[in-house]
Amino acid sequence: MTLIVAMKADSAIILAADSRGMIGNLNDLTAINDNQIKLHSLGNCGLGIAGASELGSSLLDEYRKKGYHQPAPVDKVMNNISHESLDCYNKWFGAISPEKRPGVFITLAGYRGNMSAKPEPMVYLLSSAQNFAPMLMGRYPAMSGVPQYAVYLSHRYYDPSISTERAKALAEYLISETASQDPKVGGSIRMAEITAQNGYRELNEEEIGTISADNTALNQRLRQFFLSGSTK
Repeated sequence: MTLIVAMKADSAIILAADSRGMIGNLNDLTAINDNQIKLHSLGNCGLGIAGASELGSSLLDEYRKKGYHQPAPVDKVMNNISHESLDCYNKWFGAISPEKRPGVFITLAGYRGNMSAKPEPMVYLLSSAQNFAPMLMGRYPAMSGVPQYAVYLSHRYYDPSISTERAKALAEYLISETASQDPKVGGSIRMAEITAQNGYRELNEEEIGTISADNTALNQRLRQFFLSGSTK
């Protein structure tokens, strides 16, 4: 399983994911692989891919063979991957109905705009079960995978005016807190920021490590507050 979060901030979209993959029946014996790469760049945008990971990789390969990795705004990328994903699934699975096909879930984040308009952050979800029809997300964080804990926490802590640096911290917190409660989420956290000016940039391990350490210290202070009434 997985947890992918796309969060709009004041000057960027933050895209974050865990790295856990699970093999087997979730109600029975399973094996864990914590080396899954779920974040990717495409055009000037970021992609998070969840579900059947090998099929997701095949779709990503098809996008790149078609040249969709070249710089492009989010609307063009969305149209390209929506049509190409459905074409591939129809070719691979024929008459099998969408709800019975292997599930792939795509989170797309990027900017709409031109030289005369202020760039607008856009986040879409595309699911194989809905024939990869683009679902435009609103102001609040978009999530796929195992979102229950993260949805609760985002409603408590997120605000659309959040700064980019605080959004990075919150995205890490949503995933790490979910991983502490649900074994279907885990492994290293990966994160990227997408801006209108520079497109997709993935954070390195040191940057994410600093964010994680700051969040851990904050959690400890919060626990101390409830135990003693002091954060010292």
